[in-house]
Amino acid sequence: MNKAETLKRDIDLLPPSLLVEVEDFVKKLKRQYKTAKKPANLLSEVAAYAIVDDLPADMAEQHDHYLYGAPKK
Repeated sequence: MNKAETLKRDIDLLPPSLLVEVEDFVKKLKRQYKTAKKPANLLSEVAAYAIVDDLPADMAEQHDHYLYGAPKK
């Protein structure tokens, strides 16, 4: 049995309450793998976190709202 089959079998045996934690861990690993392949810079790291953490798409336009609570434009 190869490593992937063993992991799949182990995941199938986990209680449903732990599957969210497994999913979060896998997302984190994928994010680290993607950013390791690219040139390391702050912008690519922030973008990777924004995608995984479901940050608002308009954060650049509405930064005063998100940082300081100002009304949205």
